[in-house]
Amino acid sequence: MIGLEDITYSYRTGEYRALDHISLTFRRGEWVSIIGHNGSGKSTLVKILMGILNDYEGTITVDGEVLDDENRAELRKKFAIVFQNPDNQFVGATVEDDVAFGLENNGIEREEMVRRTEEALKAVNMLEFREHEPSRLSGGQKQRVAIAGALAMSPEVLILDEATSMIDPEGRQEVLDILKAIHHQGKTTLVFITHDLSEIEESDHAVIMKDGRVISEGTVEEIYQDADALVASRLVLPFHMKLSKQLLDGSFMSYDELVERL
Repeated sequence: MIGLEDITYSYRTGEYRALDHISLTFRRGEWVSIIGHNGSGKSTLVKILMGILNDYEGTITVDGEVLDDENRAELRKKFAIVFQNPDNQFVGATVEDDVAFGLENNGIEREEMVRRTEEALKAVNMLEFREHEPSRLSGGQKQRVAIAGALAMSPEVLILDEATSMIDPEGRQEVLDILKAIHHQGKTTLVFITHDLSEIEESDHAVIMKDGRVISEGTVEEIYQDADALVASRLVLPFHMKLSKQLLDGSFMSYDELVERL
């Protein structure tokens, strides 16, 4: 479990707070979506979680252990991240080489490295592309390979920082389907950063951020019902959610649920 208590961060002393007294909990196996537009504090939060920014105020705990200078490097091994632009994440000549890169850097024995690479590629349905050049893949395939590279490291927490924002709708759905499968296994905590409300339907918990603060959090349905927070953060309900609310006595349904009901 990851706990953030009263986290505050300013990029320069006395300037506007990029994070303003943030307290959140990420439970094991949970899918938590963090939603907000540019400037909301999402990226700063990710940088703190990944150890890029460490001069914050407040306390972070990882499995009950307070994160500090002595244990930071070891505890950060429990985290992995997939970034926004898939083209900026590749270092290997082939898909297989790229997924194995982090394992090789960590000194994993070859037999174990091969096993974990294969398992990770299977998990994202990309094993048949193992010998392909990453540059020849579609955007969705590239992000699936990036997810495989993260999964190969056996993280307890997988952070996805706007990982669907630069790929086409088909690739976006491919990535979301992979995340659903990972989530259903219940082993990995997913921290999903997005500005698109249509992507959070599978989440266990959702958080809206604005100007460095949490302005709403709860279940997905609670977030969809929080009209004040949606307006304040300039977030728009997906069309099928608006439709279900109008047709079904104010209830919200996923796209698939709505199609089945109608």
